[in-house]
Amino acid sequence: MENKTKLNRRDLLKLMGISSIAVGAGVSAPTQAKAASTHAPNIAIIGAGLGGISLSAKLVNDLPNAKIKIFDADSTLYYQPGFTLIAAGIYQKSDTAYNKEDLIDSKVQWVKENVASVNPDSNMLITTSGQEHSYDYLVIATGTTYMFEKYKGLSEEFINDPKTNVTSIYTADGSVKAHAMFKKILKDGGKVILAEPNTPIKCGGANKKVNFLLEDALSSQGKRDKVDMALYTGGGGMLSSPVHAKMIEQFFIERKMPYALRHLLVEVDTERNIATFEKLMPYSENGEQKVAKERIEKPYDYLIVIPPMKTADFITEAGLAITKGHTAGNWVDVDQYTLQHKRYENIFAIGDCAGIPKGKTGASIRKQYPVVAANIIAHLDKKPLNAKFSGYTACPLLTRYGKAVMVEFDYEGTAPSMPCFGATRESWLNWFVKVYLMKPMVMKGMVFARA
Repeated sequence: MENKTKLNRRDLLKLMGISSIAVGAGVSAPTQAKAASTHAPNIAIIGAGLGGISLSAKLVNDLPNAKIKIFDADSTLYYQPGFTLIAAGIYQKSDTAYNKEDLIDSKVQWVKENVASVNPDSNMLITTSGQEHSYDYLVIATGTTYMFEKYKGLSEEFINDPKTNVTSIYTADGSVKAHAMFKKILKDGGKVILAEPNTPIKCGGANKKVNFLLEDALSSQGKRDKVDMALYTGGGGMLSSPVHAKMIEQFFIERKMPYALRHLLVEVDTERNIATFEKLMPYSENGEQKVAKERIEKPYDYLIVIPPMKTADFITEAGLAITKGHTAGNWVDVDQYTLQHKRYENIFAIGDCAGIPKGKTGASIRKQYPVVAANIIAHLDKKPLNAKFSGYTACPLLTRYGKAVMVEFDYEGTAPSMPCFGATRESWLNWFVKVYLMKPMVMKGMVFARA
């Protein structure tokens, strides 16, 4: 399972010339939108993840007189796209961990606390220690919170415990554990179940990547018949992009990889190693949409799950969340193009916490942070918010060791940034981008607003 890809000098020189396309970077740097030099707003950013740090760096450049505070108690930023590669045996956990003090600009005041509440009517937030901070503009960049406990019988502690046989590649420790599971499965075989929820999640292709790589490793070692492996997803499709959803289904069919749609994990009996699913069967009765449910039990030796997700509770408590529609929950209620809150003009959201139809990937944040910066400046200048987020979402979908598909789409459908990648074509070039180019582009470029 080690990465066997070899690069010759000629290939490497060619590929270095296209390094700027990683994570949808295109061929140009973020657009500059300088504000009048007299502007000195107080800007609060809640969350020092990829979105919050990248935006803060951009605002330091574009609003040099602004007073910027970023709120986050966690000192470590994980390069989460690398978690799949930890499971695959290509990265180590240490390859994905970064100290935030090395990433946050010295001109930004880092308040090492989380936010407990926000009062949007008085432009005030309160941290967990009770400290009050006022703001002129607020950007919510809290990312997602994992709810493993929504699966009865599971918890994040159980997922991360190296002695159990259930894991998730949505945590760093879970990814390390997944790699250990890979090695056990290759040695001993067994029953493997991969399960996904039917609610909004970030990186909807993550479990498919694990499934593909495990199948490829087993097949390459002649051990595929030793493993009973199946993917169960709670939704009605493999991805929100119909083109790529069908592509993934075709890969599963061609490689004889079992899968089932509308099978929602609800309970895990960790003593008996039984996963219970609800088979969801939508139907219409007298013009009303209903769903019939049937409980199905599946035994497993290894279980790999994607947790249901939400974002910070203060968002709902402050009246900033979506309250109706299919995306209702505690996602921040923003315009899907400008990322400005629909009721509070001085509040924006960026990244996974934003209540928008697409855009829960790092590549999406790459497109979002210049939009939020430009629209804050436009609002300061009392101008229309002309910067728009297209819904751009991208992820190199690892389909084999040494092969990937560059999945790219936006609100309108597929949106390949580079025709050479193709919309559904497996290639080593896409693998190279994922393994070698994405991390330096993000961690040396994007977080400093250079890409």
